[in-house]
Amino acid sequence: MCGIMGYYSFGKTIPDKEKITNMFSLLETRGRDACGFAFIEDNNLIVHKKPIKSSELIKEADWESLTLPQVMILHTRMKTQGSEKNNANNHPLFSKNGIAIVHNGIIYNDKEIFGKKERDAEVDSESILHLLSIKTKGDRIKRLFDRIEGSFAVAVIDRNDPDKLILIKKDNPIDLYYDSKSDILYFCSEREIMQQSLNIESVTQRGFNLGERSFHFYEMQNNYALIINKEGVESYQKYYPAKSRWFDRQFHYPVTSDFDEIMIECPWCFCQTTYYDGKLFNKCEVCGMGINEEDLYAI
Repeated sequence: MCGIMGYYSFGKTIPDKEKITNMFSLLETRGRDACGFAFIEDNNLIVHKKPIKSSELIKEADWESLTLPQVMILHTRMKTQGSEKNNANNHPLFSKNGIAIVHNGIIYNDKEIFGKKERDAEVDSESILHLLSIKTKGDRIKRLFDRIEGSFAVAVIDRNDPDKLILIKKDNPIDLYYDSKSDILYFCSEREIMQQSLNIESVTQRGFNLGERSFHFYEMQNNYALIINKEGVESYQKYYPAKSRWFDRQFHYPVTSDFDEIMIECPWCFCQTTYYDGKLFNKCEVCGMGINEEDLYAI
């Protein structure tokens, strides 16, 4: 489990840095092994990342002296593949042609995607960056759904197309808040983190819910890609994974009469998965994380 977040400022108002700092710090609950952020400034891709917690990075001079840009993506990492000591494994990942991504999820066929091609790191997320960076005709987002076996919530910025932010969801959460007063779109792996850091509260009158003031909540649907530009929503398109049963390889257990099969919400990625009551070891079919019985009742 990792955490992704960021924002897109459509107008002249830039987010309150204290609130973004708080959101970034809260996001470390989803990963404490490394963190980082990326943005585009004067047609240059700026990436800053370190193998430390986000609550530590926000105390460093590079963050404290930073003037927030119009668009930003941020990440906190819980390592699954590739040591955080090699900073190339930490997010945001970026390519030589100026694409940067942050990814929450897990990919199982990254070695197949790269084949004999040389890699810059060991992290599985690199396969997403690789497919997005290939200069061939066709829809590069469709290429992800056609070839990736795994789960992903991805945010993408591109130095060559600086006015765009791309969000892609397959099995992992991306929640959105649009602040109509400040004309800013926020996104995050968890709605509660945005609510807490942005001081979003529900308003009621005579017992009727009137909403959350100027904030409007949206949850990205599964297998969708959202493209944002300076005018707003450029496209919101559904895709169809070519390999929808990717988890059969390692993580889907055959049904046997020895265990009771129930559907639960994974405590790590919050997706629906099969749990076999009485089985010594269970894994989420979406993110691959181990699930113990005590995890099901954690508060």
